Amino acid sequence: MYSRSLITTATVYQSVSLSNHPIIDKIFKAQPPIGLDFFQLVSNNTRNMKKLVSLIITALVAVSASAQFADGFYRLQCKETGRYIAIHNNYVNKESAKQTGQIDLQSLETVSDFENIVNDPGSVIYLKNTSKGYIIEGQGFTTEGRDLYLQFTEVNGAYRIFTEVTYQGVKYPPRYLRDYQPKYGSSYITTDDLKSTNWHWYVVPVTDAANQFMGLKGDVKVGNSYYTTFYAAFPIQLGSGMKAFAVNSLSDSNCTLQDIGNIVPKNTPLVIGCAGEDAASNKVTPLATGGTPVEVNKLIGEKFCYPVLTPTGDERRDNPAWNALDYDPLTMRNLGEADGKLYFVTSSDLVYVPANIAFLNVTEDA
Repeated sequence: MYSRSLITTATVYQSVSLSNHPIIDKIFKAQPPIGLDFFQLVSNNTRNMKKLVSLIITALVAVSASAQFADGFYRLQCKETGRYIAIHNNYVNKESAKQTGQIDLQSLETVSDFENIVNDPGSVIYLKNTSKGYIIEGQGFTTEGRDLYLQFTEVNGAYRIFTEVTYQGVKYPPRYLRDYQPKYGSSYITTDDLKSTNWHWYVVPVTDAANQFMGLKGDVKVGNSYYTTFYAAFPIQLGSGMKAFAVNSLSDSNCTLQDIGNIVPKNTPLVIGCAGEDAASNKVTPLATGGTPVEVNKLIGEKFCYPVLTPTGDERRDNPAWNALDYDPLTMRNLGEADGKLYFVTSSDLVYVPANIAFLNVTEDA
């Protein structure tokens, strides 16, 4: 699978998980616009009816109250499907609201099983409250500046999430977020009018608790040690037994690693020394701010691997949502193992650079 190409120094340190992005078709299907549900209460003038109406109003407010969340990191999980939202691209097409009445949000995919998103930075979403509603920020994606503000309405412990859309001066009815599974490819967020299905969301704070934490997977084993690489749009604090390293020098056949401490700055590709193999052994804490910028770092990071393909596998590079970097085995090296040591190696089975990783660019003869 690997052919050795570039050797690290004899001192071996520890690596985020290589997040394999599925190859899927990205075909946006038009759906009719949607509107807001509403109710009206009517009462007579009797005392008993007034009490009844008061109780009904109180109950309705409790069931569908506008939610308030503290600014912070969360995951959004669909109540009906169990899938989590994960940011796998930064493309948003508001023009589709004019064409079809909907917003193209296929960059927000949904992923089954906590184990598949525990180490995915794209699943960790920062909610920021503003006077207009909530902005979501995450792995190279934000709704800020796009005039998309989310509102959360509580319904029996979950939330309906909607946004009002204005495009070219035209205000469209609110659009509710729904988890949609197409015939081909990965599930994703749509804003169609099928509000009766897959449109309730749990808002789960990112904590150290089971099924809530963020943890890295040691996917490269060298002796009894585990390593990975990591690249995210937000800082993280490493857990106990973990270390972060930059590559501060690179020659024809060697590179050296520099320990940068336990706070990983945002947008900084690094090698991570893990405390173990599984994510629970490598818990990290997302931070809104923090970390000292690394002055010298030869590593390169990639946040997305989003090729747009037809159901038959043909590439659609002309699609504006295309966001994938071709893997070049002549000049790109990924973290790996050879001869019982930690190396940057050539991968023989990659078409595109995986998301959320760090890699080295080298000369063709390296």
